Amino acid sequence: MNEDMHGAIRGLYEGILDAQAWQQSLYTMSGIVGSAHASMIVRDTDRDLMTVNEMVRPVQELFSAYEKEFHEIDPGKLFAHNLSPGEWYIDVRDFGEGAMQRSPFYRDFFHRFGLCSYAACLVERKPHYEVYFSLQRAFSQGMFTAADVSALDWALPHMRSAIAMRDRTVELSTLAQLSAQILERLSFGVIAFSPERRVLLSNSIGERWVRRLDPAGKTSEWQLSRSLPDMIAAACSLQSTVPAQAAMARHADGGSAQLIVMPLPPSHIFALPWQKPSALVVIHEDAHAPVQLPHLLREIYGLTPAEIRLATLLATGIGLPEASERLRVRHETARSQLKAVFLKTGATTQARLTRMLTQLSTALGPGTGTPAPESAPDAQPSNRSAV
Repeated sequence: MNEDMHGAIRGLYEGILDAQAWQQSLYTMSGIVGSAHASMIVRDTDRDLMTVNEMVRPVQELFSAYEKEFHEIDPGKLFAHNLSPGEWYIDVRDFGEGAMQRSPFYRDFFHRFGLCSYAACLVERKPHYEVYFSLQRAFSQGMFTAADVSALDWALPHMRSAIAMRDRTVELSTLAQLSAQILERLSFGVIAFSPERRVLLSNSIGERWVRRLDPAGKTSEWQLSRSLPDMIAAACSLQSTVPAQAAMARHADGGSAQLIVMPLPPSHIFALPWQKPSALVVIHEDAHAPVQLPHLLREIYGLTPAEIRLATLLATGIGLPEASERLRVRHETARSQLKAVFLKTGATTQARLTRMLTQLSTALGPGTGTPAPESAPDAQPSNRSAV
């Protein structure tokens, strides 16, 4: 028995990450009390719905019938509100053998599958749901007694702890996946470095820059205006932390990007897993706006094609003079279009407009390679006003 107990406890905790281990543990506990079937049941207390999970010796028709129809007349639900976590409902003791014989739950459902009795323990009660461990016996095994289920008293605290740990693990895993998805939606690169310049996290844009930046602060194609190792060391220094640093990265073909390095102290949420200071590097590339941005600007603000072309160019971070030059329109025309954009979007300055467009671009995710047009069908030569 001790070997079964130790194996069941070990399986409950291993089941935090391994569903098969949890299943084997339930199988062992089911065998200790002599039940035909066992399962974990989750009750949605808001909608009074029951979901059967992790079945032992499953008969799919049995549990499907319970979920779809017979859980509504389950007599055990009448006693559920009086249970405290760790307490058992035993049908023959609490509902009574005579009531069981008259109940359609037993006549039309339980007896059809050769079952005569069940017991269920309230493992956990949360604001919107409850978790039960349920055991079912066949006629040949006899009805459950309090002595039968007391043989599992040692397991219930471990089951409750394992469920809490598994729920927390799922929460953290979900949060990690969501955080990764959010990082990938950013239109700029993000890298977190340890003081030893080890990469702690990055999004895909940042990962490309990890390969471009070497310990010397430059590569054969990209030249940094400041040494990246020196900036990381300054950001990670506990004695004289620098609030923020910046550097330009220039490519031989004329491309450029801006690097901003900021400290993350050990108390920062991003630094918690490593409990030591780290450096956050943000890279803004000279890039094109996402291809969905023009559609968004038309749908939300009613911008014209010419205004959209100007706005999407401004979203890449360039100034109005360069934007008018790229669009081959007069500066005065671009200023008029910008005023119209201000009026429609509610932005009062170019800085606020750029910030708004950057936020929209970030929500849409990185650009997909379709460039903002250098010229457009209705663009006019620079010595004429645009329509």
